[in-house]
Amino acid sequence: MDLLKSIDQSITDIDVSKGIITGYFSSFDFKDNDGDIIRKGAWQKTIAENGPTGTQRIRHLLDHDKTKSVAEPQSLEEDHFGLRYVSKAGRHTNGRDFLLMCEDKLIKEHSFRGKAVKQSFSKADNSNIITEVFMWEGSSMQAWGANQWTPLVSVKSLSDLQETFEVLVKAFKTGKYSDEKFMELEPLYKELGEFFKSTPEPGKSTQQPEDKNKPTFSYSEIFQKSLHHNV
Repeated sequence: MDLLKSIDQSITDIDVSKGIITGYFSSFDFKDNDGDIIRKGAWQKTIAENGPTGTQRIRHLLDHDKTKSVAEPQSLEEDHFGLRYVSKAGRHTNGRDFLLMCEDKLIKEHSFRGKAVKQSFSKADNSNIITEVFMWEGSSMQAWGANQWTPLVSVKSLSDLQETFEVLVKAFKTGKYSDEKFMELEPLYKELGEFFKSTPEPGKSTQQPEDKNKPTFSYSEIFQKSLHHNV
């Protein structure tokens, strides 16, 4: 049984100066949408054999892309919550962009790819209980998910989309990412801009008269100005 599981909000610490990212690739005792529950102890064998102290074959990728190895796992261990990792971002372009995107919270979700080695069905939990996993890789996921960014609303909540767009606006103004990453981000940047051009501003009610003395904030204006100067 091949496994591809995700975990949200799983980065716990970032040390930009040292290039170190800490987070989780998986959690224990959580019933996912496939009806699977991973128990503590499921990772011990694969970590010992293929982790940082073993053959070092478990990779840290971006969006499960084999061509984007963005960090090197320094440690993999089970704790009370799940499979905890400490990875060091690479000094190559993808590694530097990865570190900056983690800092900006454009990357804050994780997933792993592996295979269920030992499993059994529990009637009490009405779930498939996985007690041993063979792990190929753990992936950090870009904020819009692995399946591109359409439709936007189904991928993120409105508040998360607003946060993502604001980060992108700032990034395009400051030029902090590589040219390759900006080319990759540009379609999302433009699509979010178009989305917010036709979306009411947060907290703005059509029932209330507009206060002409109150400063206004417009996503569409920011998008158009930033697009004009940077794209």
